Amino acid sequence: MTARVRGSRRWHRIALPFLVLVLLYLVTGVAHGAQEPDLADPGTLSPTGTGPDGSSRLAELLAGNGVTVHRVTSSAEALRLLDSADLRPDPTVFVPAPDLVTPGFFEDVADDRTGFRLVLAYPGSRAALYAGFLTGPQRWAARTAEPGCGTDFAVAAGPAAVLRARYQAPEQTRTDCYGGGLVGWGDGDSEILAVGATDPFRNGRIGEAGNASLATGLLGRDRDVIWVDVHRRESSEALPPPKFKLPGYRQPNRDSGGTDPQWHAFPPVLWAAVVLLSTVAVLVALVRGRRLGPPVAEPLPVVVPATETVTGRGRLYQRIRSREASLATLRAAALRRMTPVFDPYHLAGPGGAGGDEELIRHIAARTGIPDAEVRTTLHGPEPASDDEFQSAVDRLDALVAAVLRVGPGPTGTTGPVNPGGAA
Repeated sequence: MTARVRGSRRWHRIALPFLVLVLLYLVTGVAHGAQEPDLADPGTLSPTGTGPDGSSRLAELLAGNGVTVHRVTSSAEALRLLDSADLRPDPTVFVPAPDLVTPGFFEDVADDRTGFRLVLAYPGSRAALYAGFLTGPQRWAARTAEPGCGTDFAVAAGPAAVLRARYQAPEQTRTDCYGGGLVGWGDGDSEILAVGATDPFRNGRIGEAGNASLATGLLGRDRDVIWVDVHRRESSEALPPPKFKLPGYRQPNRDSGGTDPQWHAFPPVLWAAVVLLSTVAVLVALVRGRRLGPPVAEPLPVVVPATETVTGRGRLYQRIRSREASLATLRAAALRRMTPVFDPYHLAGPGGAGGDEELIRHIAARTGIPDAEVRTTLHGPEPASDDEFQSAVDRLDALVAAVLRVGPGPTGTTGPVNPGGAA
């Protein structure tokens, strides 16, 4: 029962940190999901949305700079507006939810058109591929970063919160700012830009750092902005199948002589998981060990009956087949019982009644057993088998019984022998 309780307590000590960690991840994930913009909400990233996830403040800033915002609710309507004569040349197309529009839309915008700018806000891997980008590692939340490039509108904006998703563009890259958080490529006057976060376009974050300046710089190049305000996924049959040629991916030049580290063959996420699991394993080992250094003797937390202690120790020795240690323990206990018979006040010191040889002579004189046999019983060779071990234990028990025997008293009756008389 005690072992079961101790095992249960040890399990609780190990499981409790993991339960707390799982609970922390769940709470953090729920809180993070609640703060993420809901693209299904008609007001999210919409020029008419006045909530914290809306973009009415950006639309007002653009209108103040003389830019006309044309709000459309489908990609097909955006293409018809691009082909109409109602717009001035070189319009800007803004797609705040690129994962919801049909993938062929990005190719159709670039098909036989020049001078346009297509801005995609936080495109996922599928939309990014159709737009000509490769996605890189992502962050849990957007981080404010320095431009790190010479692009005019990025330099004018300064630090901005766009570094969440990272992108790579093909060889004709024209813009690479904020550590991959703002990447653009194009041909001639046309350019397709991928922004790594939606924070600069939202009412609740547009006032931070240089978000407002960056958002107006991205969308305010031309006098007309086609705002594709889509809040549910469009069918792929709405437009012709995509004909966009994806950019070729080339790894950096590396030494072909075999000196390239093998870890380049695996994604960074895998190594991060390995490091995390290794750290957890070390922490579990420390929790279970509870102590550094060699084992030390400690008092028992409760009083344990001697019978249980002896039985438990005997079973432990039996399980590990340690005949030597078992016999040595029994011999030491026998000496502790026999020594007070000859030296009741321990006057001879730790060595017993004059040392081992003197004690052996006292035992032989008291019991009538030869010195050599007493010496073999107390300090003989280690047993090589269970039968030899049992025989050595029997001889040891007989020797202790002979030393502690009951002999005739002064009046002829039986009684305990005077412990000091035999010495």
